[in-house]
Amino acid sequence: MKKFLRETNLDTDRFRNGMAQLTGAVNIIATRNGDIRSGLTASAVCSFSAEPPRLLACVNFSGNSFQHIAESRCMSVNVLAQSQEHLAKHFAGMLGENPEDRFKFGKWTELVTGAPVLQEALAGFDCTVEEMLVAHTHAVIIGEVKEVIVNGGKKPLLYLNKAFTTTMGHYDDLNLDYSMSPWY
Repeated sequence: MKKFLRETNLDTDRFRNGMAQLTGAVNIIATRNGDIRSGLTASAVCSFSAEPPRLLACVNFSGNSFQHIAESRCMSVNVLAQSQEHLAKHFAGMLGENPEDRFKFGKWTELVTGAPVLQEALAGFDCTVEEMLVAHTHAVIIGEVKEVIVNGGKKPLLYLNKAFTTTMGHYDDLNLDYSMSPWY
């Protein structure tokens, strides 16, 4: 594998410190592979296309979740609210529990694919795996969205400068009803 890596003069810590300034939504990516549920916390998630509905998630090979997603060919992407920081920490392994115990926290359901979906997430996307691009230490997974749950009106959980945070500013007291009609 090392022979495919390109050499760089950029210091890894310097790169990580720069990327820490890129604010990202905090998500839990989850899957079911037979009787085994697996999940991880991720901020590298984004929309890929609306027609057809697709999203993109980057998953590290080092955890067991990637293998379960690759075998089951299904996953959910659950966008967390500020009040769900404890879930983010559980699924990131920051609290030291056994990975199988992570699903004891939160209310989980299944929609179309069989992947666990967090009922109280700001949004939960139930996906089949359409395609995977494997590079270096991660896989870019394109998910075909089969179903979506939406629970708007809460502040999002964000990750910035190696810490959890949320939005701040003059708009904090506004009603955050995301179910309104598009402006266009």
